[in-house]
Amino acid sequence: MPERVRKTPVQARLERLWSARLQLSPIGLQDDFFELGGDSLTAAELQSDIDREFGVEISASTLFLSPTITELAEAIEAAVTTGPRIGAQPLEDVS
Repeated sequence: MPERVRKTPVQARLERLWSARLQLSPIGLQDDFFELGGDSLTAAELQSDIDREFGVEISASTLFLSPTITELAEAIEAAVTTGPRIGAQPLEDVS
């Protein structure tokens, strides 16, 4: 029997959010959001869910660059300790 991987609290909460948005269960920690059927609209909805659930704002690019629960949980955990926004680039003046 394969050893079960223990989920962190952030991973468990993300799994619940993904499951609700994708209407799938169970979802593995290494499953790719977009391979499971997620698209840009669903990603935007998930982004909003994450903002509310964790109290941090993440960029759309973070979702695309971190498409697994494991990767996204790491990004969220980093955001909680470093500031309110992950993956966002500072605005630059345009002439």
